Amino acid sequence: MSDPAALIEDLFRRESGHLVSALTRLLGPANLALAEDVVHDAMLRAIHTWPSGLPRDPKAWILQTAKNRAIDLIRRDRRWTASPSDDDDDAFGHTLEAALSPAEDATNQLAMMFSICDDSLSRETHVTLILRLLCGLSPAEIGRAFLVDAATIDRRLHRGRARLQALGRLHDPTDQEARARLPSVLHALYLLFNEGYHGSDPHSPLHPGMCADALRLAELVAASPAVAAAEVDALAALFCFHAARLATRLDQDGVLVPLAEQDRTRWDRALIGRGVVHLASASTGDRMTRWHLEAGVACEHTIAASVEDTNWRRIVELYDALMAVAPSPVIAMNRGVAIAELDGLDAGRDALLAVGEDAKVAEYPFYWGALADIERRAGRVADARGYYERAIALTRSRAERVSYDKRLQLLTK
Repeated sequence: MSDPAALIEDLFRRESGHLVSALTRLLGPANLALAEDVVHDAMLRAIHTWPSGLPRDPKAWILQTAKNRAIDLIRRDRRWTASPSDDDDDAFGHTLEAALSPAEDATNQLAMMFSICDDSLSRETHVTLILRLLCGLSPAEIGRAFLVDAATIDRRLHRGRARLQALGRLHDPTDQEARARLPSVLHALYLLFNEGYHGSDPHSPLHPGMCADALRLAELVAASPAVAAAEVDALAALFCFHAARLATRLDQDGVLVPLAEQDRTRWDRALIGRGVVHLASASTGDRMTRWHLEAGVACEHTIAASVEDTNWRRIVELYDALMAVAPSPVIAMNRGVAIAELDGLDAGRDALLAVGEDAKVAEYPFYWGALADIERRAGRVADARGYYERAIALTRSRAERVSYDKRLQLLTK
C-alpha cells in the first residue's frame, strides 16, 4: 500500500483499538477521552509527516508517537491519579510498551470488550462502543452498519463515554457478567466483519483488514475459558468461510463478482479448513444459534465444487431454521435465491416477491439484483431490465454499480 493516506487510515484502524484499550486499562476509564486524544493526535502527526516520506516501520512510529503524546498529556493533566512509580516518564513508557506486547495486548482487548458493556447501557450502545473504541470504525461507518444516521451514533457514544468515565476504573467482569455480555460482543464483531466483507464504503466495498480483525477478536473470545461457548466458535467459522472467498469477490477492475462466477480454485483452502474446525467445535451443546445456521449456509457454499454441486436442499433447510430463530427480510431474500436453485426460477421469484414490500428490502440493491438475475435466467428480459435499473439506482459504490450495469448490458446482446 503506497498511498500514505490509505496506509494511515488502514494502520490506525487496526492499531487504534490496541492503543485505546491499553491506555484505558492503564489510566482508567475516567481518562478515556485522553486515551482517544492520544490516538487521534498520533494520526494527525502521521498525516502531516508521512507524505514527505514513510517511516521504515510505520507501526513502530505510531506506537512511539502515541507513547510520547500520552506522556505529554499526562504531564499537563494532573487529574490523573498515578502511583509514585508512574510519575517517572520512563517508567510509564515502559509500562505502556509492556501493555502493548502481544500477550498483554490480547488480555487488554478481551477485557476492554467485556468491561465496556456496562449493565446500565443498552446493547446498541455496547456494540457502538466496541466498534468505535476497539475496532476504529467512524460514527458514519457504525451508522451504516446499524442503518441509522451518524447523529444517532454520536449520541450513543456520548452516553457510553459518560458512563465509562463515571466508573472510575475498568474492572474485569465476573464469568457470569461476561457470559451475559457475550451477545453484545458477538453482534459487534459480526457488524465489523460485515463492514469489511461488503460494507457501504462508496470507494471500496471490501476491507480485508476489518475481516481479519473481526476473526482475530472472535478467536480471542473463543479461547477465553470465561466465555467459551459454542456460538463463539460458530461465529468464527462463519468469518472463516466468508473470508476464504475475499480474493475472488472483486475482479481486476474492482467490480463485484457474483458467487456463481467466482474462481473457486482461488478460495483459501486453509481458511475453509479452519472454519470446519471451528464449526466442529461449535457442535457441542444443544443450543442452535443464528451463528450456527449462518455458518452452516456459508460452509455449504465453500465446500461445493460448483453452483450445480451445491446442496441447495440443505441450504434451504438452514434458511428455514434461521427464519425461525432470527427472522429478517434479508434472510428471507437469501432463502428465495436458494429456493430458485432448488425448486425452480418461478418458485424463487415468488419467494422474493413475498418479501419485497418490506421497507428495508425495497432500499436494498441486492434484492432487486437477485430478482433481475432470476428474470434474466427465465428469459423475461423486460422485467430483468427494470429490476437491474432499480438495483443500479440504489447501489452504494462503483463496484456494485458496474457489476449490475454489466449484467444489464448483456440483456441487449
